[in-house]
Amino acid sequence: MPKPSLRDAIVDAALVEFHQHGYAGTGVAAITGSAGAPKGSFYNHFRSKADLAMVVADRFAAASPVDLLQDQAVPRAIDRITGYFDVMLDRLAGIDFRYGCLLGNLAVDTATDEPTVAAHVDTVFAAWVGQLAAAVRLAQEQGDVDRDRDPDLVGAQLVDLWEGAALRAKARRDGALTRRVVTDGVRRLLVG
Repeated sequence: MPKPSLRDAIVDAALVEFHQHGYAGTGVAAITGSAGAPKGSFYNHFRSKADLAMVVADRFAAASPVDLLQDQAVPRAIDRITGYFDVMLDRLAGIDFRYGCLLGNLAVDTATDEPTVAAHVDTVFAAWVGQLAAAVRLAQEQGDVDRDRDPDLVGAQLVDLWEGAALRAKARRDGALTRRVVTDGVRRLLVG
């Protein structure tokens, strides 16, 4: 098995540091220290912390269980959508609801001072909305979601529901309430 590159180690460390301490609360020294890399080596791989944050956002999104939305082993798209959010809730529970969603955290942390990062995260959100909207369209074709619902709007509402719930979970660390909010919210958005 090949040894992970120093660049990958820095990205992995940044993902954890940004998630746990926020973008503004994380410096390059903390990232390189966590990666076991000399601080100066950071700039051999990234022009800035902002450039690294965009790579981290992409890495985080790539690790999402979003392929569950296309899982042919689950015939009903509505079950794929609800199952997807169940897995996302389990992942949030796996970090004791302490850190929220890294994408949402990055969007908030960078909106004012790092608009390039915030814009990049918004494109990640847009792709996520598109994947959810495709699953909603299939659920409509299968007769499980009313055809009068706008799939793109429902996809955006599902992402916003998730991000709001993840943010509040971070503040209150109440997994039971977060599960109820997300589960009920997803159901209401899909079937009314």
